[in-house]
Amino acid sequence: MELASLGKISHQLAVDFKKRREDGRSGLTRLGHSLNTIVGMVTIPPRYRRLGYCVRIGCISTARKGVSKTSALAGWLERFALGACVVAAMLLLVWVLSSCRSGFDFTDEGFYLNWISSPWNYRDSVTQFGFVYHPLYRVLGGDIALLRQANILIIFGSAFALCASLLHSIAAERNDGESRERIWIVALALVIAANSLTFFDLWLPTPNYNSLTFTALIFAAIGVQMTSRGASTLSLTGWILVGTAGALSFLAKPTSAAVLGCVVLVYLIAAGKLWMRGLVISVVVAAVLLLGSALAIDGSLGRFVDRVLNGARVGALLTPDQPIARMFRMDSFSFGKVQQVIFLLLLAVTFAATFLATRAGAAARVGAAVTAIALTGLSIAASTRAVLPNIPHYPFQPMYFWAINFAVVLSFFFASQWSSRLPSRNSVALAAFLVTLPYVYAFGTGNNYWEQGGRAGLFWLLGSIVIGAELSARNAVWRSLTPITAGALLVTTGVVLTAIANPYRQTQQLLQQTNETEIGPNNATLFLTDEAATYTRNLRRIAADNGLSTGDPLLDLSGRSPGSVYAMGARPPGASWILAGYTGSNQFFIAALASESCDVLAAMWILTEPGLSTAFSANLLQRYGIDILRDYKEVGSVRSVRDVPLTEFEQFVLKPTRTRDAARQACERARQINR
Repeated sequence: MELASLGKISHQLAVDFKKRREDGRSGLTRLGHSLNTIVGMVTIPPRYRRLGYCVRIGCISTARKGVSKTSALAGWLERFALGACVVAAMLLLVWVLSSCRSGFDFTDEGFYLNWISSPWNYRDSVTQFGFVYHPLYRVLGGDIALLRQANILIIFGSAFALCASLLHSIAAERNDGESRERIWIVALALVIAANSLTFFDLWLPTPNYNSLTFTALIFAAIGVQMTSRGASTLSLTGWILVGTAGALSFLAKPTSAAVLGCVVLVYLIAAGKLWMRGLVISVVVAAVLLLGSALAIDGSLGRFVDRVLNGARVGALLTPDQPIARMFRMDSFSFGKVQQVIFLLLLAVTFAATFLATRAGAAARVGAAVTAIALTGLSIAASTRAVLPNIPHYPFQPMYFWAINFAVVLSFFFASQWSSRLPSRNSVALAAFLVTLPYVYAFGTGNNYWEQGGRAGLFWLLGSIVIGAELSARNAVWRSLTPITAGALLVTTGVVLTAIANPYRQTQQLLQQTNETEIGPNNATLFLTDEAATYTRNLRRIAADNGLSTGDPLLDLSGRSPGSVYAMGARPPGASWILAGYTGSNQFFIAALASESCDVLAAMWILTEPGLSTAFSANLLQRYGIDILRDYKEVGSVRSVRDVPLTEFEQFVLKPTRTRDAARQACERARQINR
């Protein structure tokens, strides 16, 4: 087009100069005529076309200067917005890490710590997360705060690797190879990775089977991006990562591992990346890792298989009324009015900012950048407690990520009116794969799938990132993704703020828990509420005064205080948490203690809570030759309060009075009778 215009201009000049030579007219007159003709042939914006030719020349010069200034402002604001997002993400991460010193849930976190600290104490287990995290527990000296921080950094680091690899693959397809692309890849990866912190929406930061499952899914997502139908180093690394993810997910949660295998296979077929040799590599890697784990845990593959199968059988006793088919379900969810308003506002703002960011005009870019800066400012204000210091807890908060997803889809729909570009086959398959992973994460749980899956909401966001990248022009991916990440970061900040203000099953927000307390066999230090601190100190005093040694068995008949057992430095027999209150709790109790030897049961102390209606009956111990009134004495009691709902309770610590030989013989006789 430009060459054609230049050709016409050159031809017109030649004609004019020829006429000037022929008729001898004034050169100035003919030159003016030529310039007017040339200007008329140049493409001029419509808003200037209505002006005269000579006026038009001055307007174009002025307009170009104005556009240049606006474009420079847009570029500066976009870079500032991305930098502000990075600052907000790092503030959020530091905030979460610093909060690891506070709070303790005496139910779930007690279960996690009992399992991680002494995983070889238990014969049957369907999840092996205790063995995976035990080396980390030992390296950190049993320091609970450091263990939590390590868990957070593992998740964040894995998420950063995933985001960086995803953005790098996008940049490799769309940029011109300039080195500055590395800067925005790192910056955006840091911001997007911060959204992995929605995993802690209940504030259970201690490593557990859910955190291991989440990490395994992140590895799987990294691996499938790198795979291809070839034997390149990158592709082989991807296939190895997929196999590693499969092994880790099985050790964490076998139900999720089974679904993950199916989802990965569907993605590989849909993306056209299925390579049988690569698939064999993944299977072999997973098999080798699981075989090595089996040998390290039980010394043989057969005993490891028995461990998993028996663990599944015993675990199923808790909920005999829940058929296996119930795992294949789609739960419902609902937002309250406040949540609906938040969702719609987030959708509207993110859509407007994302749509503007995809436009080429400088003014639109300025609007998108300003919106991203405003969203980031809210995130920073929340992280520093400048706003919303006492936010209430709303269910399904991570579901706000779907507002981001819908905004991106709408932006793509409207952008498609001006662009014929469509997402590639691999992009669509990858986005679908990522959006499915939260369901894989939740599969098999008894909780609501939407609520549970929301803790892996990072994958929902990454699905929209993949599609959002298709909206952007070449070398402008980071501009279109900045508003998306700013909106998502605000969602994550709200989730974390709610978790810290309303920690799971605790009576006060973390900032108000300031009583320094020693807890556990390694005397780890945490900041607790005054009530929880007094409760813990009293339990530890009773244990020390009456000869309970570290690692001695202590049975929790309340069925809801595994953290109390850990706090005293003892270990629960049979299972790291024998849960009460379920339909099959009594059967679970009997099966768990059946796995223990009579030597352990003979040395067992007991923690009771008579006022709790769901507590286990002491009569269940008769099958092990134990009469709690005859064979035990009370050595102390403690009072405290617990949340859900806020109630006072009293517990009693009982010490065995028989000699261990007498108790062991009574246990063996009772077992003979009850066979």
